[in-house]
Amino acid sequence: MRLAAIGVILLLPLLALSSTFAQTRQMALPAGDIYELRIHCGAGSLYVTNAEWQDTIKVFAEIEVDDLNKSDYPEFVEKYADLRLDRKGKRAILTSDFKGTFPHPVDARIDLTVEVPKGVDVFIDDGSGPMHIQHFSGHLEIKDDSGRITVEKVAGNVKVADGSGKIIMEDIHGNVEVKDGSGSIEINNVSGDVRVTDASGTISIQYINGNVTVTDESGGIDINDVTGNVFIRGAGTGELNIERIKGKVVTTN
Repeated sequence: MRLAAIGVILLLPLLALSSTFAQTRQMALPAGDIYELRIHCGAGSLYVTNAEWQDTIKVFAEIEVDDLNKSDYPEFVEKYADLRLDRKGKRAILTSDFKGTFPHPVDARIDLTVEVPKGVDVFIDDGSGPMHIQHFSGHLEIKDDSGRITVEKVAGNVKVADGSGKIIMEDIHGNVEVKDGSGSIEINNVSGDVRVTDASGTISIQYINGNVTVTDESGGIDINDVTGNVFIRGAGTGELNIERIKGKVVTTN
């Protein structure tokens, strides 16, 4: 099915700070019967939150480019920036990246703020840059190459597959699943089960109202205040500290 590009784009004046040039764009898409938003983004920060009373998906994007002449900036953005908010059936698709090969080395990124109506699930495929999801209601799934991930105050299940970078999760009313390459992991206050598979980096898990399962290759593990059972399947290398568990603790190699 052909993507129908119905996002509304508003160009605001160019801003120049030293050798950094930026342009702000705004896009909006009526949510209607949309049940899912898929975000595909490259370099840049990403902030996602629920819009309490609105029925529209809104995107605020800042396109920033370093090491570029001011006179070349508009043409560069027009040629290389790929920023779209489309609808495909009952899905919304947000694309934020750069296409092609730059004629000379520049540092280009797109910082996104996304407001999502309640009840719309979000799937994120991210390249690099920090990510923050806050005050969100729905299923959340993240695939990330690198960059810090912060997820807090979410009503729904959360699933993360991460390459590298610190992961922080707090106040999750649902189940949590994390598969991580490298970087520390902190998970606090979860109402459901927690499952973590980690290659390297410290792991801290506490205040869990469910079961905890950890498979780890290297790095210290701290697990505290769990109402369910704790299963450690391959503790790897690093100190293991488990305290205040109401259920059973099972450790296997």
